[in-house]
Amino acid sequence: MDATIKTLSLMNDNELTIKGNKASLDLGVYTKPRIFYIYDKIYVSVTDIQTQRAYLFDSSAVPFPNFPVYVASPIDLSDIDNNRSIEIAAKFEENSLIVHTIN
Repeated sequence: MDATIKTLSLMNDNELTIKGNKASLDLGVYTKPRIFYIYDKIYVSVTDIQTQRAYLFDSSAVPFPNFPVYVASPIDLSDIDNNRSIEIAAKFEENSLIVHTIN
């Protein structure tokens, strides 16, 4: 579970609930949901630690295109280079980092 003043996200088995909206995921072992609030938009991520796949959803529990992505850790979201595009950073393999941009 993760929460902000206006957003509650819950993970129950393979079902993610964000603000009452539900998304079903493949069976797996998931991290707790993480809520990110960037440029007046809510993003929620969960990572399947068995298959090493990260999922990203909007506040209506709609998955972002081109997800899941392969990662070796939970993802972090930020505007790394201050260009108003959101980047995702995560551990990729033993000694490497991967960064994806969301358009």
